Amino acid sequence: MADIISISLQSRTAFGKKNRALRRAGLIPVHVYGEGKEPLSLQVASAELRSTMRAAGATTPVTIKVDGGDESVTLVREIAVHPVSGALLHVDFMRVDVASEVQAIVPVTLLNEEEAPGTKGGAGVVTQAIYEISVLARPFDIPSHIEVDCMVLVDLEAEIKAGDLVLPAGVTLESDPDARVAWIQPPRVVEEVVAPKVETPEVGAAEGDESK
Repeated sequence: MADIISISLQSRTAFGKKNRALRRAGLIPVHVYGEGKEPLSLQVASAELRSTMRAAGATTPVTIKVDGGDESVTLVREIAVHPVSGALLHVDFMRVDVASEVQAIVPVTLLNEEEAPGTKGGAGVVTQAIYEISVLARPFDIPSHIEVDCMVLVDLEAEIKAGDLVLPAGVTLESDPDARVAWIQPPRVVEEVVAPKVETPEVGAAEGDESK
């Protein structure tokens, strides 16, 4: 089960362009929706929100308390950041039922890439094609990431598919099970380009041609 992470949010009265002043004051706009309940426009201190985001990521449930009242279990669903500065602009939380399964995107992390048997002797390098998978699980059963051991890549014919991943109990794969996650990519062969030989006419022959 995932760790319990909580955050306290306050009601927001600033909207639209007024959110710029809100951010300058160190507050970030937040939106909470889902579970057939009324959407809420909220705000929270930037430092507190960033700390919560680092701990929760996109997979760990976050328990929110609004204005010191009722609590709701949510998942982070959208994070808006400034395209240049990377500053946090807005975060959406979706309410979830802890007893019902939800779809979630989980990162895939490779282990032992350089030690994979299929890479020995310069035979190739481990190539990763899928960096995240879609799963179905109850909120507190969603893993923070899925680890994949590359030691099973014993040669150039070996590969790891999404269906080969070992998922925790209560977690079901939603992605295509035949999608390739990782394999050994042989080194690229660079062909040597040989410039065509250009024959230079003999001086004597050139002089002879000019005399005609």
